[in-house]
Amino acid sequence: MSVHPVMVIFGLSFPPIFVELILSLIVFWLVKKVLTPTGIYDLVWHPALVNTALYCCVFYLVSSLIV
Repeated sequence: MSVHPVMVIFGLSFPPIFVELILSLIVFWLVKKVLTPTGIYDLVWHPALVNTALYCCVFYLVSSLIV
């Protein structure tokens, strides 16, 4: 049995990882808001790949802190 049960909101079932995904998305948006004015995206070849890698890193940190 899982430590975190399935959440049911208005008849929709959400897995326990849903909270981690939403929390990491919020943290990602905050980090992106801080990094954008610094001009870091002018130095990278593909900003979308950097955003994807950044989100993966943030998700890993959030999920390792919650567990």
